Amino acid sequence: MRNQTKYLQNLFYDLLNDYGQVYMVVKFSDKTIVGNRGFTEEEKTKGLVLLFNRQNHKNLQWTEEGSVIATLGFGTNNRPEKCFFYFDDIVSLFSPDARVKFDIWNVAGDEDHPETPEGPVIAGKEKTRDQKIVSLDRFRKSKN
Repeated sequence: MRNQTKYLQNLFYDLLNDYGQVYMVVKFSDKTIVGNRGFTEEEKTKGLVLLFNRQNHKNLQWTEEGSVIATLGFGTNNRPEKCFFYFDDIVSLFSPDARVKFDIWNVAGDEDHPETPEGPVIAGKEKTRDQKIVSLDRFRKSKN
């Protein structure tokens, strides 16, 4: 788990430093704390999308297990809220500018994403063996 946490931290800071902002999606649970503000009813069902940039957070820390502790600004007044995002509640990191999205799956406890030995199964998008093979004939140069 430490390697995954270190990878996630490095990705977070690389996106923040290189592109100036990174988004984090956090799902609702009793272990995650969003200051006095808490989660709205919509955020409890859909999750909370947080924007980290160079100006909107203070005292950002990652715990050894991968949880995030920070003071973030919310609302039009950028009201500071002390937050704790439990590591299992962090669902995704993404950066539209970098065109990167990193989804975090807890495969052991997540029934929503069935796994097969070949990887995740996406309903309606299973490919047969013949569809997975790409012929290189049209890419080869002819010696004529």
